[in-house]
Amino acid sequence: MSQRSLSVIAPTYNESENIRPFIEKAKEALSRFDWEIIFVDDNSPDGTAEKAFHLSRADHRIRSITRLSDRGLAKSSIQGMLSARGELLCVMDVDGQHDPAVIQEMVERLERDGLHIVSAARRLERDQEMEGLSPLRQKLSTFGNWLSGIVLGRTLSDPLTGFFIIRRDSFLQTAPHLGDPGFKLLLDILHSNKALRHGEVPFDFGVRLHGQSKLDVYVIWKFVTFLLSKLTGGILPVSLISFLLVGGSGIFVHFAVLYAALSLMIPFAVAQTVATLTAATGNFLLNNLLTFSDRRLRGWAKLWGYLKFLVVSAVGIVANVSAATLTYERLVHVVFVATLAGIAIDTVWKFVIANRFIWK
Repeated sequence: MSQRSLSVIAPTYNESENIRPFIEKAKEALSRFDWEIIFVDDNSPDGTAEKAFHLSRADHRIRSITRLSDRGLAKSSIQGMLSARGELLCVMDVDGQHDPAVIQEMVERLERDGLHIVSAARRLERDQEMEGLSPLRQKLSTFGNWLSGIVLGRTLSDPLTGFFIIRRDSFLQTAPHLGDPGFKLLLDILHSNKALRHGEVPFDFGVRLHGQSKLDVYVIWKFVTFLLSKLTGGILPVSLISFLLVGGSGIFVHFAVLYAALSLMIPFAVAQTVATLTAATGNFLLNNLLTFSDRRLRGWAKLWGYLKFLVVSAVGIVANVSAATLTYERLVHVVFVATLAGIAIDTVWKFVIANRFIWK
């Protein structure tokens, strides 16, 4: 066991106060391994990368990688795993909620049962509240695990854990088949390579030492769209599903404005134009917040992006109004059907434009 090389990959964002305590605890837990720790930081504004780099100068077994673009928890983990030298790769958080002491038990399970991957499963089934999770987060995790089981086609205790160990050769075999990493890398790995022999080791989810949880509306949204993408067999990418869901919400806005305008005796073509522009504005804001969060526009760039969105998608708006008006006046004199015809054309056009010209 003492000769096994193990790489700990720790994706970070605003974790500067947690770096040193994590290293101290990990060193004690990894004493029987030929180990290294790789911090992969998403250019944290609190100086996490600089702190990790400073500590790496005192110990060559500690490495630091800073990512300036295409950031994200799973993407950072993947880059760290591809950069690691260990024959065993361990992904975990540094905030104190993942205990490095569990690594020894995970490796023993991996070796004893001849597994490819072992994950540390949070004890979510207990009736009492978990110290490291709020009641709401515990319920969300339980529900998320249930949904994940549907996607995987089998029941696991905790497929959404961010704490797992995988053999390097197994990861390299699986990596080319990973899709959009989405919310949880473990789920993507297990879904992408169903031949992997997987086991779980229960552990007590700890309390965060410093900083704030990264769980927010975007993370939940990313998880939902990730699961929906997997349910389609990956045919529909996460970004397209997110764009379609945002567009679906825009339909309600569109009809609300349209019928309000028609009730004021405004001509259909004019009402359709106003409704289309209103829905387009809402869709732009939501897509900037959710669909293209990793490329989110801010400040003047956001205003400029909005103006470009309106200008470049003008063809879609014209097609929307024209198709809806033609359908309404010549084919089916039904507001609902005519409007859907216009929206369908506009949505496809806007998605192509958004990917290539707005959030490029």
